[in-house]
Amino acid sequence: MRSRYYSLLIGFGLIVLLWCGYLFCIQILDPFNLSQFRRVRYTPHKDILIPRRGSIYDAKGNLLVSSINYYQIDIDRASVRAWAQRNDKNAEDTMEKVAQSIIQNSSLKEDFVYKRLNMGNKTSSIQISNKISEAELDNILQDFRKQKLPGLIYSFSHMRRTHSKGILAARLVGSVREASNGYDPVTNSKSLYKLAGINGLEATYDKTLAGEYGWREVVKDANGKPIPYPDLHEKKPKHGSNIYLTIDAKVQEVVENVLYEGVSKYEAKHGGAVVMDPKTGRVLALAGVSNTDQTDDPNIVRSRSNIPASFMFEPGSTMKPITLLPALEHKLVRPNEYIECGRYQAGRRTIRDTHDYGTLNPRGIIAKSSNVGVARIAERIGKTRLYEEFISMGFGQKSALNLFGESSGLFAKLENWDGYSLHSLSFGQSISVTAIQLATAYSAMANGGKLMKPIIVDSYRDDNGKVIESFDPVMLRQVSSKAACDTMLSYIQDVVDDGTAKHIQMNYISMGGKTGTAEKHVEGTRGYSSGKYNSVFVGLFPVEDPQMVIVIFYDEPSHYYRFGSMSAAPSFRKIVENILFMPDCQILPYNERLMQSSLTMPKLVGENILSAERTLNRYGFLYKVEGPDSASTVIDQFPKAGIYVDKNHPITLKIGKGTKEAPQQVARGNMPNLVGLSLRKATQTAAEHNIPIRIEGSGIVRKQSLLPGSLITKQSVCVLEASI
Repeated sequence: MRSRYYSLLIGFGLIVLLWCGYLFCIQILDPFNLSQFRRVRYTPHKDILIPRRGSIYDAKGNLLVSSINYYQIDIDRASVRAWAQRNDKNAEDTMEKVAQSIIQNSSLKEDFVYKRLNMGNKTSSIQISNKISEAELDNILQDFRKQKLPGLIYSFSHMRRTHSKGILAARLVGSVREASNGYDPVTNSKSLYKLAGINGLEATYDKTLAGEYGWREVVKDANGKPIPYPDLHEKKPKHGSNIYLTIDAKVQEVVENVLYEGVSKYEAKHGGAVVMDPKTGRVLALAGVSNTDQTDDPNIVRSRSNIPASFMFEPGSTMKPITLLPALEHKLVRPNEYIECGRYQAGRRTIRDTHDYGTLNPRGIIAKSSNVGVARIAERIGKTRLYEEFISMGFGQKSALNLFGESSGLFAKLENWDGYSLHSLSFGQSISVTAIQLATAYSAMANGGKLMKPIIVDSYRDDNGKVIESFDPVMLRQVSSKAACDTMLSYIQDVVDDGTAKHIQMNYISMGGKTGTAEKHVEGTRGYSSGKYNSVFVGLFPVEDPQMVIVIFYDEPSHYYRFGSMSAAPSFRKIVENILFMPDCQILPYNERLMQSSLTMPKLVGENILSAERTLNRYGFLYKVEGPDSASTVIDQFPKAGIYVDKNHPITLKIGKGTKEAPQQVARGNMPNLVGLSLRKATQTAAEHNIPIRIEGSGIVRKQSLLPGSLITKQSVCVLEASI
């Protein structure tokens, strides 16, 4: 018995020694090179952290574009069941709590969540959704922690841009696309998720908005699940900078609404406009629309070209003030000098005006828009000087905005000018410009010859509003003297006061501008298309101290509206009116704006209610009537007579028995006045005069078909319209 015991003990001892030797060989001697696999298993992997793309704001901090991050959530059903078993819970009840937590903290439907959780092998991990917003994910995570629920796995899915103002500034802001969706099909693994701007400001400032990627180290077990591990490192992502524009969303909205109305009314292909502060070069609005933009998919509209920056057009007569400016600067023409206009033979070319104006001084040449007059002055300026002046104004080159897709226009080099170029350029032919270039040039004229660098971005800021980088106004160069510019401003004021745009004149603010009508150039030829035009207007206000320069144009308006004075100029006036009467506009003092937008309250006390209502309706007042049904005379009014009142301000009329009211004395056979009487009283009065009546409505008689005092015949029937 004892020998068996020792034999068994020796046998177990040998087994233990063999097992220890085996483990020693595996761990220390490593004959199978397993240490390499061990190191790989516990080497942290790096998960890439995606930065949030920066937002875009207008000049007053109104949000235009922002980003929403979406995440994928999965439920490890095996972990849920294992957790329930360890904690003596029912697995189905635990799964029910998991489902309800997701449903209550997200926009997912109940049926959808249960369907996903019960799909396929119930012991495997299952994707619930990849469209969980960041806010929803936070709520889900908090609820899981609160209830101590297991099994939730989440990861970044994708990012989407949201536009809080709809299609406002759609072409300016632009659009983005997924340059990479975070999955590499070649390696069948994750890749960097990237959202890239494809046009507009999204493309121009793509690097600024994109931010920088971060990373964090993670160790996973054999099943690919993260496990706790000490001393792991992390680099947080640097979110994209938020861009604050110089664009004023309210001004942008005004401009776009006018353009939408214009392209519809004038049947144009599209329209564009730029509003610029000439003193700083800040772009307050930059809009381009087509006649289908309001009905097309907003994402398609945002992918279209930025019309004021990319569309080139011949400026026509709007170039005449710019041509004349160097002549005034270098005293090549005197303000009181008269020049022969009407018809001019320049070599083999005959230049004509619309009308035979005879002789005009420089002021008249601009006001009447004489091609002959400005062509004669251009000859005095000369090719070299005119070329240099146009270049200094920024024509033939991109503006400092350097927007995505921006065009430099078309302006031939001096050595490529032919015998017609000098005269053609003087009145806006043989050159193509963008609305931005034209606005910048006129802004220099409005700013005493100081050409300011146009800017559309005010600053870059972080999520806390701290300024990272700001952009102050910069003067590029002095292109003319203040004296010459002031003289030219008085000339273009005459265009509005007594020239081709006098129909847009407003008596409460001074404006200057220039109309332009240009036949469209046929590509590939030296000729022009018959019947296709661009209508243009460039204006500024107030002339004494210009605060805004506005360029507006329409591409191919209908033949009747082809002239700049017929389409672009009226649109300019609408834009100015809407801007001036914005609540926060400081161009006109409040009292002056109130005077222009208000009406004087008429004296209505003592009048018959019908007459008083007719007066209020004529001026568009809103009003209400207080008093007994039997009354017909206005005994009081609020506001009182003579007070300035906004026509949208409600008016109150009180009616009663007037002190001068006397019984009606109507000759027999004549129609009495029944207006203002109750229906009962009106019926009695009509019966006394044997007048058949037909009643429409109830309450007080507001209108009668037969006029008071008119002769009554046997066929007469009076229709009474009554209302409460």
